[in-house]
Amino acid sequence: MGLKASVESVMRSPPVTALFSDTVWSIADKMFTNNIGSVIVMSGGAPSGMVTERDIVKSIVKDRKDPMKIKAQEIMSSPLVAIDVDKTVRDAIEMMRNKNVRRLAVTKNGRLVGIISERRVLDALI
Repeated sequence: MGLKASVESVMRSPPVTALFSDTVWSIADKMFTNNIGSVIVMSGGAPSGMVTERDIVKSIVKDRKDPMKIKAQEIMSSPLVAIDVDKTVRDAIEMMRNKNVRRLAVTKNGRLVGIISERRVLDALI
């Protein structure tokens, strides 16, 4: 694979999601169970943000908050940065750099279909 490969060829699909009202505890459990570093947060059936390991460390661990009481909506990164499934890996890298993010939601016709991370891009290029 190379920089001209499609985002679809390297994305994780289906993406792991959580609800706006899910606790950080349940999100961390999903991350651990699925061996992933982020979860896309859904609200009203649409993607509205993302919770990453870094969000949990910064907002919960550092501030000594209770992950059983804090909800996804309180710590998620928003707005969600998305890329179309037909774009290239090069496009994804450029978007990540320009938006200063490490992960992108992947959409097809406006619908969430996957997620692409720096790690998956690097793995695809090697």
